[in-house]
Amino acid sequence: MNAPRQLTDVADIVDTRMTELLDAECKKWTEIDPRLTELVEELARMVSSGGKRLRSAFVYWAWRGACADSNEVAANETVAIDAGAAFEFLQTFALIHDDIMDDSAYRRGAVTVHTANAQRMTDAGWTGEPRRYGEGVAILVGDLGHVLADGLMSERGPRVARLWDELRIELNLGQYLDLRSAAAGQFDRATARQVATFKTALYTIVRPLQLGASLTSAAAAQGSASHWSEDEYRQNMERLDLFGRPLGRAFQLRDDVLGLVGDDNAMGKPVGDDLREGKPTELIAHAVANADRAQRQVLEQIGDRDMSPQDAERIVDVVRETGALEANESEIERLLGESKQALHTLDFHADAVEALQALADYVVERDR
Repeated sequence: MNAPRQLTDVADIVDTRMTELLDAECKKWTEIDPRLTELVEELARMVSSGGKRLRSAFVYWAWRGACADSNEVAANETVAIDAGAAFEFLQTFALIHDDIMDDSAYRRGAVTVHTANAQRMTDAGWTGEPRRYGEGVAILVGDLGHVLADGLMSERGPRVARLWDELRIELNLGQYLDLRSAAAGQFDRATARQVATFKTALYTIVRPLQLGASLTSAAAAQGSASHWSEDEYRQNMERLDLFGRPLGRAFQLRDDVLGLVGDDNAMGKPVGDDLREGKPTELIAHAVANADRAQRQVLEQIGDRDMSPQDAERIVDVVRETGALEANESEIERLLGESKQALHTLDFHADAVEALQALADYVVERDR
């Protein structure tokens, strides 16, 4: 499914904003010491390597929906664009660090930061251990993205600050639970749902929506929610949660399928990596719960870093045989229906509701 214009239009504006900011950083640090610019250039390389920009789109359309009128939209759009760029810098930080933890060689079709810089050290003949150097550089590049994200979110009012703090904590906790669950071999459905809640439902959809709706000019200046009363603000925050949580879970369920049977080129990284890393997913949890003895022996290979392509294919066969893929599709459809029902309870302008509905459809029907 092609991305809707409500996503691509926002993505273009947000990409321009990030490029402007990174270009300014490069110019600033080059004048002091050209070597400093290398860190900014690595961040720029990963930012420009791709990404759907879904978080920034959810921020933008929630902000549009919560604006009092067209005058507010015209006067304060840069606030929403900056918030969208902040989410994309934060996402780049998270992905760079995630790649270190997973020892991934590719991301979005590009060589990961730690891999590229380990190779650079080898090629240059520098002293030291290439892996440690590459990972050290990647940590710093990721941290730079985090700092730039925080800079874009400063002075946006108390409600926005609380949401920004909360989502960053949730992101770190979700990543820890993901890492721990894989190491412990915990493939139960409850664990998979908890990881999906923190890493996807909240971080990718619910918090961007809530933060966007809290960004209106009156909210930023006064800590209130524009034309909404206090009760209306709380109600809409709750309704955004009811819209975003099931959609976020559906997003993760689609991601799980694509990570198992998707296309390497479309995904930008080798399909099957989640199996080698032992990622806890509802898809695998369903397969484990419904597998017979012989099938469970096959599934026990999940988490083996040396898994062959043939072993991965056999695991996929077992997932199909247990009915996990079919059940996954049914659950995605159910969650999308639940999400759309909540969408129409929002006190949002019609164009924002239309945009969020288009984004919801894309989330579950995408092929990468």
